[in-house]
Parts: sequence; C-alpha cells; structure tokens
Amino acid sequence: MVGTKNNRRTKYTINLIKESFLVLLETKKLPQITVTEICNYVDINRGTFYLHYKDPFELFEVMQNEFNKELVEALQEGGSPCTSEESMVKLLNIIQDKKTMYQLLISESGKSEFLTRVLLEQNWNEPFLRDYSFTYKVYGSIGVINQWLESNGGESPQTIANIIYSLGHQNK
Repeated sequence: MVGTKNNRRTKYTINLIKESFLVLLETKKLPQITVTEICNYVDINRGTFYLHYKDPFELFEVMQNEFNKELVEALQEGGSPCTSEESMVKLLNIIQDKKTMYQLLISESGKSEFLTRVLLEQNWNEPFLRDYSFTYKVYGSIGVINQWLESNGGESPQTIANIIYSLGHQNK
C-alpha cells in the first residue's frame, strides 16, 4: 500500500539507496558523497532520500548499526561469541559473505568497534592482563582478518580461525 512505511516498494527503495551508497563509497570518501549523487545513481528524487535519512552520514551510521546487529545476532545464536574456534569461524563466514560492507565500514570508521567488543568477551582475573590481552588479541585478530580480506580471502574461514587461535587467541 502506498504510504505504508514498510511496504515492498519502500523496502526496495531503501535497499537501492544502500546499494548505491556502497558503490559510491568504493570510489569516494564519506564526506565527499552528496545526497544528489546517491539520488542520481538510484534515479529517485531528493525528497525520497530525505524521507528515510537526514544525510549520507546518517545513512552510513544506519548501515553500520545494521551490519553490527546482524553479526551480533548470528553469533549469539550459538552462545558466547568468539570464545571458541567454531564461533570465530562463524564470524569469519559472515565477514566473508559481506566483505565489501565490512571493508568499507572499517575504512570509513578506521576501526571495528564491533570486533573489538566481540573478540574479547572473556573473563580475565587480573585487570592488567585484560588490558594487555585486549590490545594484543583485538588488534592482532583484526589485522589477520583485514589481511585475509585484502588478499581476496583465498583461505577458508576455518584456516583463518586456526591462524588467529594459534597466534595466542586461546582461552586463558
């Protein structure tokens, strides 16, 4: 029905906006992307864009939150995230499936707050160990994941999970 917030056409338009935004982000930095460019790419008017988003920055934030939510929900199905090699493989499969989105979000934000939180959901007895372990594990794991994706993800998620765990990501 026209005017209904979540009808098929509205969802279709929102998906087109997001897809075009991702395409533009592959060649331009976020501050360089305009609403007009997004609208021209999708062939909609600016008013349609503004029905859904305030500006490209809000669109980016919405997409980042949706991606993070999707990852969290998928990982929480199996219990505590990334405390086992199996859950790390699950995380890597999701990242591999959404490689473009992941790479763009990391390059725009400069970090992955989600991965930082997910990779270290462990209980450490000593606060100073938690701090050093946090730094080592998070940045090491993110570095391995980023290198894997930059080299076109030739290795399987299982292989990358094995590498991450062999480099010191085991439980205490």
